[in-house]
Amino acid sequence: MGWIIAGAVLIVLLILLLCDVTVIFDYCGDIYLRISYLFFTIMKIPAKKKKTRKKDKKAKKAAESAVETAETAETARESGEVSEEKSDGKSAKTEDKPAKEKTLGDIFEVAKLVLDSLGKPLKKLLKRTRISHLGLEIVCGGSDAAKAALNYGRMNILVGNALGWIDSFFTLKPVDDLHIGVDFQSEKTSAECHCEARLTLIAALAFVFTLLGRAIRFYCSHGEAKSAVDKFIKK
Repeated sequence: MGWIIAGAVLIVLLILLLCDVTVIFDYCGDIYLRISYLFFTIMKIPAKKKKTRKKDKKAKKAAESAVETAETAETARESGEVSEEKSDGKSAKTEDKPAKEKTLGDIFEVAKLVLDSLGKPLKKLLKRTRISHLGLEIVCGGSDAAKAALNYGRMNILVGNALGWIDSFFTLKPVDDLHIGVDFQSEKTSAECHCEARLTLIAALAFVFTLLGRAIRFYCSHGEAKSAVDKFIKK
């Protein structure tokens, strides 16, 4: 019986890991972004505004008054400490210097640590991200007919290059709708876009653990990176 329960739990966990994290992006004058997993919304832009209740307002006012009182007491305490610190100014300055010493080489080592950790895992993560239901509608305009036609040609080249770039990094499904037009009567260019991106939860977790593993391995095997990171941690 115990084996059956354990097997059922493992199957449920596997199904959950194989489910997609979905990102829905829509632009039609305003940006709409929604990140969800199964039936749960992780993040949504624009977010829903919650109505503030009277109790919440009272609690906020009480918290603000408490913060102001604490800040006043802190200021009074600091003013007393400043007079004491002036006499020991020279010793304080000499003590602060070693903690702030960070060279360009330290920054370079930390950047190298980040890039080495992100390299292959990030490429795999992007390639496992599936972009589908891509719809793009652009109407090009210009100050005159010649500029509108010129903007139309440039936009076609730009969109073609962008789709090729996206397909090289992500897994791009066939485009649902793509329309680029020109309006000689309009001076402005308008655009509408919609797409969905999906990534399995297990792929996202694999990226996180691989990233941490590579960062720890690089940190331990390179003394320069280790000392540079230690300097940034010990600010």
